[in-house]
This record gives sequence, structure tokens and C-alpha cells, in this order.
Amino acid sequence: MIWSNFAPDRSRKEPLYLQLSEFIREEIRQSRALPGTRLPSVRELASGLGLSRTTTETCYSKLAAEGYLVSKPQSGYFVADLEVRPPAEQNFSTTRAETPVRYDFANNYVDGTTFPSVIWRRHLGRALQAREALTGYGEPQGEPVLRQVLAEYSHESRGVVAQPEQIVISAGVQSLFVLLAALLGDRLFHGRRAIAWERPGFAQGEEIFRRQGWDLSHFDVEDLDRAEARLLYVSPSNPYKGRSLTPEQRRRLLRWTREHDGYILEDDYNGEFRYFATPVSSLQGMGDGEHIVYLGSFSRLLFPSLRISYMVLPPGLLPDYQCLARLYNQTSSTVEQLALASFLREGHLRRHVKKLRRLYRRKGELLQRALARYFGHTAAIRGYESGLHMRIAVAGPWDAATLAAKAEAAGVRVRPVPVSPSEPEAEILLSFAGIGEEDIEPAVALLRKAWQ
Repeated sequence: MIWSNFAPDRSRKEPLYLQLSEFIREEIRQSRALPGTRLPSVRELASGLGLSRTTTETCYSKLAAEGYLVSKPQSGYFVADLEVRPPAEQNFSTTRAETPVRYDFANNYVDGTTFPSVIWRRHLGRALQAREALTGYGEPQGEPVLRQVLAEYSHESRGVVAQPEQIVISAGVQSLFVLLAALLGDRLFHGRRAIAWERPGFAQGEEIFRRQGWDLSHFDVEDLDRAEARLLYVSPSNPYKGRSLTPEQRRRLLRWTREHDGYILEDDYNGEFRYFATPVSSLQGMGDGEHIVYLGSFSRLLFPSLRISYMVLPPGLLPDYQCLARLYNQTSSTVEQLALASFLREGHLRRHVKKLRRLYRRKGELLQRALARYFGHTAAIRGYESGLHMRIAVAGPWDAATLAAKAEAAGVRVRPVPVSPSEPEAEILLSFAGIGEEDIEPAVALLRKAWQ
């Protein structure tokens, strides 16, 4: 009998009828109790297991309600035909078979040592006192108070020209891409939907557009005339470049929007981190106000787990957005939006960014000195004036993927730069934001040993 192996455990908090229910359910799932099998009567089961009739009757009733048993009047309970198949044996490994990484230059972390966590908790506490923040879903476009503050902050820090009504808040840039793929596809294209991504592209963003039926291609700013789309994605401080767009490249992009009636998605990733000059303002602030969608985020300014990003839509797209917005709920926490609004308004982010610039510049200098010490002229810095990464070219017989594999085997993770015809040397991207200052030199020493 299927119940003969059941042992009730009266020390557990779980009621006995639930223990018995799970036991019988598992017997059925594992096909040890076959469809059509008659179960013992309530009286027989209670007597055989030393349980009350109430316990066994409640158990049977529950399983019948769930569909595992069928109750037949005057006959009793039978195992239902669920077409259950026993699960195939699978060998799941609980550990990753890879060399432990001691130093990670390929991460997307930030340095949290300077973050004013006490001040942030105070602003969260204030936000939690707003009852509407806890009882509703929030404004689909984002909380009005945060959109007002973002309009002021983005203009002051990045030269963005926007009214609060143009700002849309969401949980991460990829969530905004979902909106944009639908909005721009309906607004701009009646036939072929096409977007071109500045090399080397953005894999996660590209996948979102691809799944919504867009054609994808890549382009270089130096060769805009060959861009095969009316919509371009540009990241002015792309970490793979290690530098901002030149003034001529910026003018070229703006001319392209006018001549082709095209649109640009300007992803201002790491735009505020520039070490040897004042941060370059946004393209959006230089444009005519109608052809650039500006994308901003706080994942690097504060911390990645704060899922708040925003976009600034051109006024001409707002009517179409308002029609579409009704179909989407807000994905970013209302409480965190309100906390961020007051955090920004009181100037805490501005002070925090100043500390981060000093910290990241110091880390970059430590990395440069370590590279010079251990590599000399065999590793040349290709780009480092902005962002949180250093792009280096490594002389030697190996390509970038091989260099990355050798580094990982030695306990250091780095990111290979995609192959470019204009750069025959193997290039590696080193992120120094999330690595400790004291770890930079020993990590570079391991790289030198791995690449000898």
C-alpha cells in the first residue's frame, strides 16, 4: 500500500494532514501510485497510520480538490489520471567548474565605499511615510516630483534641455528599450523597421529590438553615410572606446539627423565620468529638440541595484507616447523614486559624484602605473579619458579571446574587445571601478605572468 511508508512527524509545525497530502502527492508524481488505484478508506487509513479520521478525510478532500484524486460515491477515492511521467534522471552540478577568480577587471560593479548610505536611508524613510507610495502602482510615466528634479539635474549636469512632461522613468534602460521599440516602430516606420548600433553594439538592447521585429546593423560614426537605418543608437562614452565623441563626430551626427530626418538614441552611459576635462554635455542639448531621445541611468552614479533609468522624449513623440503609455505600468519602485527625488534636490548626488571622480581617477592612475611597471611598452593604453574602463592593446602572438582565457586561468577576469579591422593588435578592456585599490597592482602582476 502506498501509505505504509508514511511516518507522521508530530514535532513539525506543519499539520499532519498536509504532511500526508504531500506524501501521497509525491507517490502519484513518481508513478508509484498508478491512475485508477483505489486508496484505503478514510477509516482504514486513519487506523493504519494512527491518525484521526478528520486528518485523513481532510487530506483526501484536499487532494481531490487539487485534482490528484477522484471521489466516487459508494466506492471511495481513486488516483486520477494525470498523465504523469516520472522525471528523467538529471545530473545537476551545484558548483561551477571554473577557476576561482581573485581579481575581476570585467565586472559592472561600482565602488560603494564613498556612498552616503546613512543619508540614503534617511530619504528612504521619508518616502515610506507617503501612504500613496505604498498603496498604489505609481504614475506610469514616473513620479512628477522626480521628473521635475531630473529636468533640472540633467540640464545642470549634462546640458539636457527638457520639460518634466518629456521625461519617462522606468526600471533600467532595457525596460525603456521595450517602450521605444514599440513607440518608434509605430511612429517612424510603416514598412521596414531598422536600427543601427554604434560599434561594438549593445547585445541586451539589440535582442529587445530584434524580438520586436526590427532589422539590426552596426555602424561607425566616421562612416555615417553607410548607416543602413533611420534610427541610430549612440553611446558617447562607450567603454569600449574609452573616450568621448570628438566635436566633429558630434556635429556629423547632428547633421545626419537633419539630412535624413533620422533619430538618435543617445545612451549617456558614464557621461559624468571624465577625468582630464569638464564632462562633455549631451548631444540632446545641442540638437534641434526633435530628433534625439536621451537615455540616463543611476546604476553607475549610485548603485546598480537602484533600478531607475529615464529617457527624454522629443515633444513630437509625446502624443504617440501618451497613447502607448496606458498599456504599461510603472516598473520602478515609487518609494525609491521619491527617495531619489529628495536625494537629488538636496544636492547629495552632486557631492557624491565629485567624490567618485576623485576615487576613480586615483584608481585609473594606479592602474596606469602598474601597467607601466609590469608591461612597459608591450601594453599600450588606447583610451582613457572618460568612463570607468581602460582599453589597452597587448603586443604578442595571442588574440584578445586567448588573452582573456589565459588571464582567467591565472585568476584574473578581463574583457576582450571585439575584433576591429582598424586595430590589428589584441585589445583588452579593464574595468577599475569595482576592484579595490590595494588589488590593482597584484592583479596586473598576475596578468603579466599569464601573458608571458
